[in-house]
Amino acid sequence: MPTDHAILAPSASKRWMTCTPSARLEAREPQKDTAYTREGTIAHSMAEALLRGALAAQKDLKDYNGSLFLEWPAERKHVVEMGGADLLKAFTACEGENLDPDEMLDTVSEHYARLVWEDYLDALTRDPDAVLLVEARLKLDEYIPDGFGSSDAVIIHGRTLCVYDLKYGKGVKVSAVGNTQMRCYALGALLGPAELYDITEVSMVIIQPRLQWVSNDIIASDALLDWAKDELRPAAVAAYLGNGEFVPGEHCRFCAVAPRCKALALQASILQEIDRSPDLLSNEQIAELLKKTANLKSWIAGLEAYALEQALAGNPVPGFKVVEGKSNRTIPDQKAAIEALDKAGFGKDSYLRPRELKTISDLEKLLTKKGFTTILGKYVVKPQGKPTLVEDSDPRPAMNSAKEDFKDINL
Repeated sequence: MPTDHAILAPSASKRWMTCTPSARLEAREPQKDTAYTREGTIAHSMAEALLRGALAAQKDLKDYNGSLFLEWPAERKHVVEMGGADLLKAFTACEGENLDPDEMLDTVSEHYARLVWEDYLDALTRDPDAVLLVEARLKLDEYIPDGFGSSDAVIIHGRTLCVYDLKYGKGVKVSAVGNTQMRCYALGALLGPAELYDITEVSMVIIQPRLQWVSNDIIASDALLDWAKDELRPAAVAAYLGNGEFVPGEHCRFCAVAPRCKALALQASILQEIDRSPDLLSNEQIAELLKKTANLKSWIAGLEAYALEQALAGNPVPGFKVVEGKSNRTIPDQKAAIEALDKAGFGKDSYLRPRELKTISDLEKLLTKKGFTTILGKYVVKPQGKPTLVEDSDPRPAMNSAKEDFKDINL
């Protein structure tokens, strides 16, 4: 899979389209290699190996007996065989990162690659000339200066273009609706791999296998091109030149220069903007404050982390010093500890916890979804979630505000 990075990367498009000067500042920062990014890279390599293996196996099957349909293997050993040498390389990379390759394979295969493959087989039933492209290179420089990228998977059938994005993280569910990253991918596929097709409809799909979450958005190709001309290109040109105003917001969350951003720092001083009358805040004023402070918690955490990083690197932050923080005692070699307790004459019940039922996710893997529902479905209870205040733009439906609904909830 490609590892180079564009100055105006589609994955950061929401940020540089909103806060156009941030892109050039971020481009000066070194790319951070973290355990999370390495895990994501390995998962994508695994997904690529599986889908390429499936395409190769289907070609062999078609050449052998003319069949167009290769069902996704039901047995794990056949999945591994299909992934081939590239899958084994991903396994080795997993072990180097102390990750569980079996768990990653099961997750990526069952909740991403199989879904894409089944969509491809469905496309073949409607269009025998349907194609599946894996890690398709995208053409973006017409609308984004020096722009490029790749899509995890692209399916073209009839007059429809489908673009897929694998997100292996398990933080928050990401919606494809109005998602600028997905629109950039779709635009690049429309102008690149699909440029010789008469595409009228574009489908954009985000798959988050560890959250078992799939989100889809559909847009007409003409509407996508209008968006690219009217919104994407002007913002991209300004961002490429480093022009425009700094605009703080939720998009700052993953910005590399957020800890040092003056616009965010100014936003943190908004209490000075409140009128000095002695009365209490109104709900309208509280609403305004909530909107302005929504991203300050993560900014403050980032500010503290950056200051610590600087101090540890020998660049002191005036008025601050690094001290040893609180730590908890651990017993790394639990086997040896158990042997010592046994030798001392203590019974196992006195120092070992009783067995506990595994988590619901683990039980679903053990029983499969169908078996889980049959055997344990009647025992599962999903309590009402704790009330959470969000902006009206949040896609989740509003809860009833009646006091009775929350009488048993302790905040």
